[in-house]
Order: sequence, then C-alpha cells, then structure tokens
Amino acid sequence: MNKDALVIFDFDGTLYPIDPYDSEQALLLAMAQDNNLWFRLRAHRLVSQDMKGQLAGRAFHHRYASLLKHADKAMVERIGRTLAIHLNNEDRAALLNLAEHADLGILSCGTENIIEAFLQEAGLLQHFAFIRAKCLYWDAQKNTRMEVHIDGPDAKAKETNALRSTYSTIIAVGDGPTDLPMLKAADLGLVMNWATNAKTYPFPTFTSLWELCSCCVAHLVKAKEASPTAKR
Repeated sequence: MNKDALVIFDFDGTLYPIDPYDSEQALLLAMAQDNNLWFRLRAHRLVSQDMKGQLAGRAFHHRYASLLKHADKAMVERIGRTLAIHLNNEDRAALLNLAEHADLGILSCGTENIIEAFLQEAGLLQHFAFIRAKCLYWDAQKNTRMEVHIDGPDAKAKETNALRSTYSTIIAVGDGPTDLPMLKAADLGLVMNWATNAKTYPFPTFTSLWELCSCCVAHLVKAKEASPTAKR
C-alpha cells in the first residue's frame, strides 16, 4: 500500500449499520451479562446515556476505560466478528475494488481491537493501511489498559489534514455529526446512511457500500485523469 489517494472511513454506523447498538455499546452489554449487579447497572447506564447523546469525548472514554479494566480479549474480538455479518459479498467486493484505486484507512472514536476483528472476519484487514481509534492492551495478569488515539471530531480532522503530505487526494466517509470535521477536511466528503437516502448532512449520501464505493472510484479515476502527471 502506498497509493496517491486515500479513502478514510469512520467505523460505527459507516462500515456496518448500528442496530440498535454500536460496537462499544454492544461490548459493554455483553460484559454486563457476566458481571455483578453493580457492573450491570453502570454498564447499562453508560449505554443509555451514550445512546441519548449525553456523553461525548473524554467523558465517555474515561467511564468506558473504567468498565473495561478486566475486559476479556476474546469477548472484545467476538463483538467485531459478530458485527462483520452485516457485510454481504457485494459490500466486500466493493471495498476490495476500491482498494485497487486507493489506500484505505479508518479514523474512529471506537475501539481498534473490535475494528481489527471486524475487518479480519470480513477478509479485509490486509487492505487497510491504518486504523486509529482507542486501543486496548492486556498485561500478563489480563488487566486492560486503554490508549486513546482519536478522542473526538476535531482529532479526526487533524489526522486527515496531517495525511495531506502523503496523499494527493483524500476522500472521507462518515455517518454522523462526529464525522463532519473530517468530511470537511477531505477533498470529498461522503455520508453512509444505511436506513434512508434522506440527506441529513450537506454531503452526497448513500444507503449501500456498493454505491458509495462506486462513487469513490469514479471520483478517483476522474482526479487521476485530471492530474498534471496524467496529462504528460
């Protein structure tokens, strides 16, 4: 991987539809099933507040990290593998075709370990140049430590702008308000809306990955044909 173009994806709600929980909410609820009453109450409260949009950035990250101190690595990866069933063969083929035209990357406020398991299960991990999100690490005693690499919308935009020294064309794909700074920072911003094609945001909106990836390919081909090197 080292193409001139890059397509950046958000993860939750973008590479798969949220139905009804995102990946981190699903992990917390799965952990709650095997924990004590105090943990279950805390986990369910955090999920409820998150779904209502009452928490953002560091407020969520801090409480999420606290609950994941003894997270089971196998369970974390299982959540990602389970979510991968949302991708059908057409979606996979579309992403593989897009990877022929551009490097692929992920900037997310989610959890890298879940994303990696998702992509591995879908047979796509080797086609993504990078994943930047929150990463979980386990020590010898199986205690969990979390590092936050993307802590909010502005961090996504900052990372996108930093990648301009490497790529001549950047496309960004997201699904909600936390992606808007990233979409604005890219040469082309696209919105994935699995439920409806209603334009919630002022960017081209798609209801399938196949359609969205086709739009990306068309834009990249046109950009390459218009580049000064292509004209010589």
